[in-house]
Amino acid sequence: MKQKTILAAVLFTSAIITTSCEHDDDNDKLPSNADKSFAINAAYANRDEIDFAQLALTKSQNDAVMNFAQTMIADHTTALASLDSLGSRYSITLPTTIDSIHAAMKTQLTALTGYSFDTAYMNGQINDHINAITLFQNEVNSGNNPDIRNYATNNLPHLQMHKQVADSVRAGLQ
Repeated sequence: MKQKTILAAVLFTSAIITTSCEHDDDNDKLPSNADKSFAINAAYANRDEIDFAQLALTKSQNDAVMNFAQTMIADHTTALASLDSLGSRYSITLPTTIDSIHAAMKTQLTALTGYSFDTAYMNGQINDHINAITLFQNEVNSGNNPDIRNYATNNLPHLQMHKQVADSVRAGLQ
């Protein structure tokens, strides 16, 4: 009887250890340095889009450009909020300003008006979205952390659509 009790205790302990090892959930996988770099660059991309779109709303008089800018603010604000949550969850310090390259570009863009502004803004949007699509596609293909990879997967189609709309708006400028 004593041996059966010991055997039962050993089996019970083994079952607990096995179950806890099997619970090694992929969502608990810490982000790699590449995941962290992606998150930082994605935050910059979102902030750049929001900041430049706000400028476009004050500088442009073209309805298509202003509609595009409003979409950029709405979509990138949502994307940034989701990314900020991931940053908090995984203790990734994300930027709170635009990057230095875009700050310099913004200074140049601020000096433009009318068609010159609209053209420069839309050309910048096309280039920025090409770069963002590449950034997000790389994370989708090789991201380590499932949550960050899912963020990239979910937002990539929006970026691709933004690029298509930017191409169309740019083509329609006169």
